[in-house]
Amino acid sequence: MLASFRADPERRRTRSHSISRRTFLKGTAAAGGIALLAGAALVAESSRLSQPVSSREPILRKTVSLRVNGKDYMVEVEPRDMLVDVLRDRLNLTGTKRPCNRAECGGCSVIVNGQLQYSCTIPAIRMEGAEILTVEGYDVDPVIKTLQMSNWYEDAAQCASCVPGFIMAATALLKRNLNPSVDEIRCGLSGNLCRCGTYYNQIRAVQRASRTLRGI
Repeated sequence: MLASFRADPERRRTRSHSISRRTFLKGTAAAGGIALLAGAALVAESSRLSQPVSSREPILRKTVSLRVNGKDYMVEVEPRDMLVDVLRDRLNLTGTKRPCNRAECGGCSVIVNGQLQYSCTIPAIRMEGAEILTVEGYDVDPVIKTLQMSNWYEDAAQCASCVPGFIMAATALLKRNLNPSVDEIRCGLSGNLCRCGTYYNQIRAVQRASRTLRGI
């Protein structure tokens, strides 16, 4: 039988590629050990990243001066603080919304030094000395007050999450052009999204505000 095995090359080839049970179990154990070590390393890294920042690590806080809706504020901020966070959480001006927090919906729109801006993308630490106007500025700005009333008359709000942003965009528009066309209104409001779909009502609200401010 041994002679026949030696004489048969096919049997020798099959025998040389076979794996014993002991060899298989050793390989499985080694692979399992590597997987466990890799999993432990991932858990350790995740735990390290989730740890709070050490009190020994310096945080570059800075006190900035802001003028918001005609009032002066001194606010201590960190580099990571966005303007929307300071307005809502520090100054309690919660009219400015944060629906998307990635500069896509316009709900956080404010006017900074005369220019319409998304406050969720502006670091508050860069706002030293800035003149800021929010939707709460109806006491100091007649355009904002008129637009708020026009929104009410034209039923331009449903959930109202987007309304402050629309009002601020319309304010910036009417300050540039007190008698805009429908196309100009659409262009002026194009950076704002309404999940309820009240776009036509928003246009009519701007038209009503335009007539009111022109005394028509």
